[in-house]
Amino acid sequence: MTLPNRFLWEIKKGDLVKLKDYSTGHEDKFVYIKGVVISEIKYCENQQVPMWPSVDVYVFCTGAVRNCMPGSLEIISNS
Repeated sequence: MTLPNRFLWEIKKGDLVKLKDYSTGHEDKFVYIKGVVISEIKYCENQQVPMWPSVDVYVFCTGAVRNCMPGSLEIISNS
């Protein structure tokens, strides 16, 4: 059995995305916030087999950059 060495994730710079954000002290409640992808897909290089891709997302409401994996994002609009 041959495993693919990369996870296929069709996201790119400039895509508008939404992600979950948890309020401080309210880990059971979340809201969706919006941001824009500002990096190409990266893979964790310190692992033996780089499996988990991630991208950097600029979050509009906080002005912060967050590193996000595929399960935490939903693409709203492609660039």
